Amino acid sequence: MTMPVRKTLRRLLALGAVCLPLAAAPAGAQTLTMAVQSTFGLDPHFFFNGPNMAAARHIYDTVISRDENSRQVPGAVQSWRAVEPTIWELKLRPGVTFHDGSPFTAEDIAFSIARIPNVPGNIGPYTINLRTIDRVEIVDPLTVRLHTSVPNPTIPGQLTNVFIVSHRAAATAVPQDFNAGRAAIGTGPFRVVGGVSPSGMKLERNATYYGTQPAWSEVDVRVVSNDAARLAGLLAGDYDLIEDVPLGDVGRLRREGRVNVASRPTDRIMYLSVNVAPDSLPLVVGADGQPLPVNPLSDVRVRRALSMAIDRTALTERIMEGLAVPSAQLTPEGFGGHDASIRVPPGDPAGARRLLTEAGYPDGFGLTISCSNDRYVNDARVCQALGQMLSRAGLKMTVDVTPSTVFFPRIRPARVTLPMHFVGRSFSSGDASYVLTTSFHTRDLPQNLGGANRNGFSVPEIDRKIREVMVRMDDGREAALRELMAEVEALYPQIPLYVQMSAIGTRRGITYTPRMDEQVVAVHARPAQ
Repeated sequence: MTMPVRKTLRRLLALGAVCLPLAAAPAGAQTLTMAVQSTFGLDPHFFFNGPNMAAARHIYDTVISRDENSRQVPGAVQSWRAVEPTIWELKLRPGVTFHDGSPFTAEDIAFSIARIPNVPGNIGPYTINLRTIDRVEIVDPLTVRLHTSVPNPTIPGQLTNVFIVSHRAAATAVPQDFNAGRAAIGTGPFRVVGGVSPSGMKLERNATYYGTQPAWSEVDVRVVSNDAARLAGLLAGDYDLIEDVPLGDVGRLRREGRVNVASRPTDRIMYLSVNVAPDSLPLVVGADGQPLPVNPLSDVRVRRALSMAIDRTALTERIMEGLAVPSAQLTPEGFGGHDASIRVPPGDPAGARRLLTEAGYPDGFGLTISCSNDRYVNDARVCQALGQMLSRAGLKMTVDVTPSTVFFPRIRPARVTLPMHFVGRSFSSGDASYVLTTSFHTRDLPQNLGGANRNGFSVPEIDRKIREVMVRMDDGREAALRELMAEVEALYPQIPLYVQMSAIGTRRGITYTPRMDEQVVAVHARPAQ
């Protein structure tokens, strides 16, 4: 896991001398067939979400690599250091080439960073990972300097989400060119064959890859959205590896031993995002079914009542079958800003009713919770359970479940009219300053602040404190992060629920090391010794 922030800067500065050993390609030619849950695209700068990033990690490098434990490690960029508080210097690994044989140089990093904010029609831009980067200086073909507007110790973490594309292949490319394979030229361990379709993609080993060669000469990635169908395919031998094993089957599968199941806690906090804007919302209604004139969720007492009504332990033990960790804070353990003293409270529907009465809603009101049914582990079941728990507090709940292709466009920042939606957030790119700057700062897109603020949360005094803590590089940063996160969490703009765990199934004879960021990548699958 990532080290506490007060130690992170010293560690990052020391990484300049670190280099990963290389390994020879494994003997033999093997094909890995893996089944994933969600569709994905191959433009690594279009729609910042987990399935797209997992696909991209097969083909492209990120500016700074991260391993299965979310540690920042050398890759195509072999070292980085802060030469000044507002200048980060990156040294590229010599001799790295793209799939088409062209050399990887500093110009490709500069091009990739410049392209990210300019992808047309982007429903989920990667721009939040460029926060504070003011300009890119090409010092020489193997040296880049990033100049930031203010000191920013989380730059290395941000860069683990910035994928490198070829400035030659992608000079005029749009997402369709990547999906067709024409522009999907990277420096990663695999190259795409043809392109991507709703049913998946085919990959072949990149023989010129600079790093450890993957065990598989070919990878067949298939999209199988139905959990039962993925598992049936694994048991039948149609798939070698599947993601998101149905939680209710994990215990049985482990007892039977017919397949392997690998699991671990991830860095993803699952939470409810609450629309705090005072404006009337169409899905917050009174007894007559008509929208209320003022959004009750703008009252912090109502939001606190929602949190009190939820039994997080029951969610994790019953709905998630024990493969989740209940949480009452928005920062996972091991990341800067996490407060180990915070305990998970029990559900208290009676206390929630009292708070609703105090807020002026003794009879509750009608409220809709929205979620996807194919993006997160057990997302639809969790949503139904949340609806039931909130009903016990006196609310008239409607649960709105849609496929992710419908759901995510509906929660695009600055366009959300949903009163409440269930989502997850990964912390693999840094500490709590990441969520503070992206989700809790008032939207200020020119400054790359508030880019993921979907719920209208805006408190000027908190904005000021966010801007102060995000530039701190001293030993007091960690305590300041914890204090500020506690202040934000006390206003309940987002209600933390649990830390998600991953469960990956493989046929016997294959081992898999799950990634903390949940992304299923073929290089982590190896033939059993």
